[in-house]
Amino acid sequence: MKKTLAGYRDKISVRPGDTVRFMVHSADGGAYEADLVRIIHGSREEGSPGLVLEEVPSEFAGEKQGQVQPIKCGSCAYVAADVAVPPLPSFSFGCAAFPTSLNRKSQAVLGTRGACILLTEEGKLTAQLDGAEKLFELDQAVPLNRWSFVGVAYDAPTRALTLFQAPQSVGAGDGSHLLFSSRTFDTVAAAPLTASEMAFAALQDSGSSSFPSTHHFNGRLDSPRLLNKAVSPERLVACIRQEEPDPKDASVVGFWDFATGIGSQTFDDLSVNHLDGRFKNLPTSAVAGFRWSGNEQDWKNAPTEYGAVHFHDDDIYDLEWAPSFAWTVPAGTRSGAYAARIRKREETDYVTVFVIPEREKKKVPVAFIASTATYLAYANETVTMRLQRVLYGRDLPLTPEMQMLVDTPAFGFSHYDHHTDKSGIHYSSYLRPVMNLRPEVRMWSFNADTAILHWLEQGGWEYDVITDHDIHREGASLLDGYQTLVTGTHPEYLSTEMFDSFEACLARGGRLMYMGGNGFYWRVAFSEAWPGAMEVRRAEDGTRAWIADPCEYYQAFDGQYGGLWRRNRRAPNQLVGVGFAAQGFDESRPYIRTKAADDPRAAFIMEGVPDRVIGDFGLRGGAAGGEEIDRFDVRLGSPAHALVVASAGDMPPDMLRVKEEFFSTQPLGPDKEVRADLTFFETPSGGAVFSTGSIAWAGSLSHNGYDNNVAKITGNVLNRFISDAPFEFPQ
Repeated sequence: MKKTLAGYRDKISVRPGDTVRFMVHSADGGAYEADLVRIIHGSREEGSPGLVLEEVPSEFAGEKQGQVQPIKCGSCAYVAADVAVPPLPSFSFGCAAFPTSLNRKSQAVLGTRGACILLTEEGKLTAQLDGAEKLFELDQAVPLNRWSFVGVAYDAPTRALTLFQAPQSVGAGDGSHLLFSSRTFDTVAAAPLTASEMAFAALQDSGSSSFPSTHHFNGRLDSPRLLNKAVSPERLVACIRQEEPDPKDASVVGFWDFATGIGSQTFDDLSVNHLDGRFKNLPTSAVAGFRWSGNEQDWKNAPTEYGAVHFHDDDIYDLEWAPSFAWTVPAGTRSGAYAARIRKREETDYVTVFVIPEREKKKVPVAFIASTATYLAYANETVTMRLQRVLYGRDLPLTPEMQMLVDTPAFGFSHYDHHTDKSGIHYSSYLRPVMNLRPEVRMWSFNADTAILHWLEQGGWEYDVITDHDIHREGASLLDGYQTLVTGTHPEYLSTEMFDSFEACLARGGRLMYMGGNGFYWRVAFSEAWPGAMEVRRAEDGTRAWIADPCEYYQAFDGQYGGLWRRNRRAPNQLVGVGFAAQGFDESRPYIRTKAADDPRAAFIMEGVPDRVIGDFGLRGGAAGGEEIDRFDVRLGSPAHALVVASAGDMPPDMLRVKEEFFSTQPLGPDKEVRADLTFFETPSGGAVFSTGSIAWAGSLSHNGYDNNVAKITGNVLNRFISDAPFEFPQ
């Protein structure tokens, strides 16, 4: 079945009283049916409870006329200031450019109404003038992955156009020893240049304020400059290299500084004209520019050295689709995971949104934490296809959702994928269709988390759903009043504000059930300037699909050092007692009960569970595994008084130790550090933590209609955790 429906929402979470808008694309323009469902269990996998949805009345339910929405991506920057600058009959403009790939069509470096600079498909620098029929081209290609100064000058009285490039090289110093490649052409009379419509890394294809653009550039640009007269290449390069404009130089019309816009949607023009600009589709900032000296790793300490922005032809922040319908959440709506369900003939799609409790609502005993940061990190991931082929020599069958991603790369990919120029994807947004944030897809991330939601429903526990985004925004106060926090199967990504909130909750006597594996691993950042996006900097260590360039480990959104929390001296072991130990993609294993399970402190955990073997069943064949597992390790901060009540070793040979734990390659063989540890400990404030150490644990809950030792242990823990009795900290 070919998928034709796709949609997204303008908010990831809402409260009763809020309105969320849904944007839907129907590829053939055909009508569709829409209604609202609460998602209780999302998987149809054999052995699972199956798809469990609750239909919910809504004002938008009914037939909708489909519309074909525009699907365009690519980042750029453009002048957005409402400033009148006289047209320029003569002009010079240029910048430092670092192209990273060649496209099947030309790429715009700089341009405006009147003139532009482009790279051809072969990488040759060209200029185009309004009024001139031909392109003006240099013979030598601009080198890839290297800084060059590029520019053009047009002298109206003589009708001469000069185009140049000068690669930056070691020993160039102040630029006096640059090797210029330039050419002067005789032209026809050209139209005056319009300074207030300058664009960088793309060309404008209409006069819309949202700046639809084309001919996107792949690579970095730094320090664009515009002058009101024709100057020599050497003079223009000298202006590009200046960090501030010369107040005595009246020829400078535009002197743009991208460093003023790091993490922001806007950037400044330092000239007297203040032709300030905006970024579109979230290009990557806080990256090294041509001035980077090698002496500073933090962009905040040397912003002029980080004056570059990395643009991509596949960047996407907001597709800016027209709203199709909206839902105003009624008062009293139950907290949970909801979706606008859209159906056309045999096709069904879901656009998921989370409803969190009303502010004044009395707290119920349990809060389930929807891992929306992790959902964003994996949004539209395609790395699964490549891993199966590389590791096991087999291809996964393409689902309709995966096929739509392959066919429509403009929907964007995950933090595990690469841009077309092979650089890592630093930003992920929910303002686009996310094919795997919905039921009826692979049992991973959100869909795997619904196994916990269904278990809570079946057990009759009262619970609210809150999201990572809400915790980041509102802090620990959002968690106050809940007796127990329950995580999803894979809460891998969290911001500083989130980590601080979890620690504060435990410090106040809270209880935390960490129901997954490889949690609390990567530090991320959010920004009010780009509220739909999340930033990841994959720094110098960790199990990762790509690594950020050296000197670019500090996040643009908040200026903090990115990468692993473990590398920031806040290993997950300190918070939840265990931390990421190993990764593998084959079978799961059961846990084996340890002597610590007989400790009186663990009696409530093992009540009614005499078994030695725990979880030798489940959707992945066992309760320990599910691709990633965690272990107890005092060296990394696991509390020494914690109890490891069960452990799963003897993992399949493809379950390998995480790379941050060894310094050089090593032979394969038995590794006692490759294990999953079921762990419990008390906190000094009367709280407690229970950690499964496995992504697969939740997939074993529903076995035999929830009559099994995994469900029994988990229920024992939750019942004790929601009681009022404080835990006694062991001496």
